[in-house]
Amino acid sequence: MSRAVQILITTGLVVVLLDIYNLFHLSKVNWTHKTHCPQNRPVTRAVIHMGPHKTGSTTIQEFAHHHIDLLRKDGYEMPEVDNAEKNARGKTESHPNHVHFATCFVSPKNGGLRTVYPCDPDRLLHGLDLAAKGHNVFLTAEPFNDMDQEGIAMLKSYLSHWSDVTIMIFYRRYYDWLPSVFNEIQKSLTLAKREERGESIVDFLLQNSKSYHDLYVASLFDRLQQKFDKKNIIVLDYHDTRTRGPDETLFCNMPNAAHMCNATRFIDTSTSNPSANLDYSDLAYGAKKEGLISIPDDRKMAQVAESIERYHKSNLNARKFERVCPSSSIL
Repeated sequence: MSRAVQILITTGLVVVLLDIYNLFHLSKVNWTHKTHCPQNRPVTRAVIHMGPHKTGSTTIQEFAHHHIDLLRKDGYEMPEVDNAEKNARGKTESHPNHVHFATCFVSPKNGGLRTVYPCDPDRLLHGLDLAAKGHNVFLTAEPFNDMDQEGIAMLKSYLSHWSDVTIMIFYRRYYDWLPSVFNEIQKSLTLAKREERGESIVDFLLQNSKSYHDLYVASLFDRLQQKFDKKNIIVLDYHDTRTRGPDETLFCNMPNAAHMCNATRFIDTSTSNPSANLDYSDLAYGAKKEGLISIPDDRKMAQVAESIERYHKSNLNARKFERVCPSSSIL
């Protein structure tokens, strides 16, 4: 099946159905009443937060999910599908973000992502229904970052149902971001998987620096500006010390989001999906590789790492470990 046909199925069909819906209802409108004229309709806004990965997205998504009432006070809705309806059809939704919305615009060639997070056309339909009713929408999901040019063109066409579009992405320093990606991978590995991979941060930088470049904010910005006007793209600073975190940075720069902005300043928020401190497990693993200690399984690995941490804090006053920057040839 060609990409064009898949696009028709995922988005085109939804648009056609909504157009039929609109045609049926617009036929009942009294067009002699001035306030019903299209040019007098209020401005509608779509705000799309695209991450990228490892820039505080989970914190932003969970904050929006938990404070949907405040988001609505700011005039925004998030395309959702009623959980009872989804469960009745054998579907479940466990993400407080729009990952199943975003993957509708990701190339089918990215089979792994679309298999884990399949496109949900119901969310596309709900979004267009919100547009037809004149509602603003807020969308947030990192897989928007995985769109190619064709996917971005599809998204632009979809967003044409709103009169104003704002795309928000975060800048994080490359060599701060890339180790965070490595940390995310490493913290979920079992001992067996870690031994199988046998990958250090230096190995990761050597092998993945170029391949991860397409997921970095600079590459995303380049792709976006080929389809969207630069004035519609807001690049936020992940390192902004004037705010308490990325959630405040985003919502206080989001158009007409005063309630959400104030909430991030006065409601205690904690970072979701934080980087894990792997120093102690790295030392334990290094000792195992050198034959200094036997670590047969994950339980023993955790015990050794905890012992190292206790010794470091009680006997060495938690003195910071010396860091050695990789050479410029690696970077």
